[in-house]
Amino acid sequence: MAATRWFGRAEALLALVLLAVAPFLLTGWVHGDGIGYVAPLRSLIVGHDLDLADEFEHLTTHIRADAVGLPARFMDRSAATPGLDPVYQTPKPDPLTGRLPAYYAVGPAIAWAPGYWVAHFVTRATRGAAAADGYGGLYALAIALGSLAFGIAGAWCALRLARVAAPEHEAWWAVLAIAWATPFVYYLYFAPDYGHALSTLTSGAFFLAWWTRRGRDDAATWFGWGALAGALFLVRWNDVALAFPALAVEAFGLVRRRGIGALATRALACAAGLVLVASPQFAAWQVFHGRPWVRYPEAYVGLPVHGFVATLFSSRHGLFVWTPVTLLSVAGLAGLARRERTLAFVALASLAMLVVGNCTARDWWGGASFGMRRLVSGTPLFALGLAALFADARRAWPRVAPALAPAVALAFAVWNALLVGQYVLGMIDHSAAVPLATLVRNQPLVIARALALVGLAR
Repeated sequence: MAATRWFGRAEALLALVLLAVAPFLLTGWVHGDGIGYVAPLRSLIVGHDLDLADEFEHLTTHIRADAVGLPARFMDRSAATPGLDPVYQTPKPDPLTGRLPAYYAVGPAIAWAPGYWVAHFVTRATRGAAAADGYGGLYALAIALGSLAFGIAGAWCALRLARVAAPEHEAWWAVLAIAWATPFVYYLYFAPDYGHALSTLTSGAFFLAWWTRRGRDDAATWFGWGALAGALFLVRWNDVALAFPALAVEAFGLVRRRGIGALATRALACAAGLVLVASPQFAAWQVFHGRPWVRYPEAYVGLPVHGFVATLFSSRHGLFVWTPVTLLSVAGLAGLARRERTLAFVALASLAMLVVGNCTARDWWGGASFGMRRLVSGTPLFALGLAALFADARRAWPRVAPALAPAVALAFAVWNALLVGQYVLGMIDHSAAVPLATLVRNQPLVIARALALVGLAR
């Protein structure tokens, strides 16, 4: 069910909902992995170099002091002190180049750069050169607003994709549910410096571009797919695996239609697009490590046998435990196979690739993350699956279907909102396993704890 309008009432309403709560939730700060994402940005625009020593020293010691936004008022009384990984957030110099490296993708810094530069210009013009130090204030707000814009654009892509499987009503509620009932909402508002909101846009753009131009044999289309795959890589390296199933399907179809020779030329065009867009990352690795690939300081990459199952079912941020709405999404993708077999296969295979990619990291649970944050890139695919499930429900129970999608969306959104409350109020451990019984038991206590916090802050 493809829509003809690129920006209609449904898209405007979705953007309005996501924007309406931003003044109350959006937090401009740099913490955790965000330190590694922001350090090169500040170093280039303000320091005019790639010597990250000053950035790491400041960012790791001014996490709360530089924070802006309404939630920042409650930080001292709410969550535990943000932790720092001494290896990845305060790294040692590379033994080959002597530089302090940032073990994170450079895509977010590139995407934030225009807004950050404007913040630097405005700060310098209004407050003087001394105040334009690149930290906190307008700088943190510029990063947060950039991520908010990217996240809303990613939700737009998800809505366009969801309309393939469902009417507008069901598609809209599916996207809203996935936005508010998954870690997406946390990394959109409370941790915009992590780059996960941007990864939703890059994945949504890739799958939307692939589906709308599937079956094309021209080199320009393949170059475009490669460029979007390069954007996936540039924002989060493991996310490039999301593109593999779709490109494999297209390669198989091309060979059947035109032979292996045509595939060779199109594959070259695809590779050219990927390398071109991904080249800033290779250049950064060359600068930091003296070679165009990342060099970890210790054994970080592996593939633990239990990692796949744990990513899905563990009480340590497991996807289906912390984000149960995704179970419905997977069921919906399985049902979608009856109508759009190729799309369903690619979506399920891509999500599986994302899970496997998460398992290659030693901390498959994502450290001190809210939920399974490394799967936020799958947001458009989860929305697609939930939309398909809502569409199947509409056909099976036409009388109750109009109310079913909103009811499911609101129920899971409330669960997730209370879970976010537990997390930010320090009611649960941010890194260790938390039994499901504890999560359930704490849910009714969140509102009382939040009201008490507001009272203390007055």
